[in-house]
Amino acid sequence: MQKYKARCIIDEKTRKEFNTAINKRKEFIHNIYLKKGKKLTAEILDAEINKALHPEQSKQQIQTLLEFVADYIAKIVPIKKHKKSGRLLADKNVQNYKATERRLKEFAESIGKFDFEFNEINQDFYDKFVAFLQREITETVGEETIVIKKSFTQNTVGKHIQYLKPMLKEAKKQGLFDMPDSDLQDIFYASKEETDTIYLNEKELQQLKDKDFSQTPYLDRVRDWFLLLAWTGCRFSDLSKIAKTDIKDGFITFRQQKTNNKVTIPLHPVVVEILEKYDYDLPTEISNQKFNEYIKIACQEAELTCPETRTRTVGGKLTTETFEKYKLVTSHTGRRSFCTNMYKRGLPAIMIMSVSGHNTETAFLKYIKVRQDEHAEMMAKKWAEIYKK
Repeated sequence: MQKYKARCIIDEKTRKEFNTAINKRKEFIHNIYLKKGKKLTAEILDAEINKALHPEQSKQQIQTLLEFVADYIAKIVPIKKHKKSGRLLADKNVQNYKATERRLKEFAESIGKFDFEFNEINQDFYDKFVAFLQREITETVGEETIVIKKSFTQNTVGKHIQYLKPMLKEAKKQGLFDMPDSDLQDIFYASKEETDTIYLNEKELQQLKDKDFSQTPYLDRVRDWFLLLAWTGCRFSDLSKIAKTDIKDGFITFRQQKTNNKVTIPLHPVVVEILEKYDYDLPTEISNQKFNEYIKIACQEAELTCPETRTRTVGGKLTTETFEKYKLVTSHTGRRSFCTNMYKRGLPAIMIMSVSGHNTETAFLKYIKVRQDEHAEMMAKKWAEIYKK
């Protein structure tokens, strides 16, 4: 493409307009080259030009993975529904799709690419993407090695694969790439492991309850909110939706957001005390992220500092670390504490599940964080009752 030269017999205005158009087209092609690199072909160039000239046909002209992922998140995720409840996906799920998109972009940049062709989506892509998520970036300053970016845990890696897989299935459905269903299922395996999570026993919950936070109102509210979770078995997202009208005759009745299950929860004395404190209007809601930050502070001030050992896979390696207990407390610790403490009290699993809203015993048992020695003590007490003379 050549510009009009000054000596050409054409008026100056037309010449400038033409030359501007030429510069724009050169820039357009140059950007395509930067994006595609060595993968640029005449077919791809034609497709990109056609897409620019006819944006209304962009859906049919999608050629690459990241283009499709962006389109999927913009158009399909907002109308995607939970398989069991039939409800639109919660904001958390939407954010998880976006987080996976960010990781894919970072992965592409790490290997000097801007995007991936669908014919590159194979076992090698999966292996390298997982390796990227598992990597740890360090920097040496003097004699000290500083971790710039931590490796993701096995469950976090698995979660990104879990959110990538439905997008690949949809791309396959639209004919954007060809991979047998069995291969897609086998190659893009979302690994998951049971992690060592904690709960607060009844003594620790009382210790937290007795702590005076009158000088720090925000910790007082967070502590109360946590105790409500620990004595109702609610999820954090559900507790914020409970209204005064849901509380009647000593029970809380509502439908869970995640499962759409209707649950009825008896009011524990601690719950009644907190509700009366707030005139049955629950404490002001804050973000889950802020809650997790503040509850750790509250638990530290309540001296919940006994050592807890956690073993999990990080960066593809099994690691064991010891923490002071308060550092491991999150909003979900409340629900886990409820299930475990009621189980230790000897309540039947089916009764606890009816209150917590668990659909299967398998899912419920994952919440029971009773140590082997505690199981032995529980059995000894039962034997004492059964075989007492």
